[in-house]
Amino acid sequence: MNDSTWHLIKASDKQEYGPINGETLLGWASEAKISPMDKLSNDGRQTWQRAPMIRELQMDWLIQMPDQYLYGPTNVATIQEFLATGQVDGNVVLINCVDATESRLSDQPFFGFSPQHTRSAETTLIGSQWPDLQRGASDPHVQQRIIQLEKNIIEYQHSMDEWEQRYNSLRQQFIEATGREPK
Repeated sequence: MNDSTWHLIKASDKQEYGPINGETLLGWASEAKISPMDKLSNDGRQTWQRAPMIRELQMDWLIQMPDQYLYGPTNVATIQEFLATGQVDGNVVLINCVDATESRLSDQPFFGFSPQHTRSAETTLIGSQWPDLQRGASDPHVQQRIIQLEKNIIEYQHSMDEWEQRYNSLRQQFIEATGREPK
């Protein structure tokens, strides 16, 4: 995949990106920036495939939402992003498209490494260490502050992701220019 040149069309706005190298494409997939409806081409835009058809992107999971809606196929990074933003919790059912098994998200090994506990007020603040929080939860000012703090955390995470992407781009430019890894 790293030797191929790719083009991507985002389903959300029909914006086309490319040419993209395989490493960048894999990075975007790991950052949950590629949706199941996006299309990819690696033959000079002659033919297009939906992102889940590209095996290297590892979009092997369907998420069964509480209302029985199926989202996906998608990858682990997107599932972790959904956890972090509170769109899903550990009780949702995941369907592995490779082996057709179903399990709860909380039963997956990657669940323990997911960032949702550090980015959700519901999971980090409510507990014995914060006994007054539930008492103040009915206060609209407290609710608004929690919502604002959650939004700030997500914005900071997105900024970190952008910086990481920029770093990876500069690193790749350095490698291409010098033929070696930066120290």
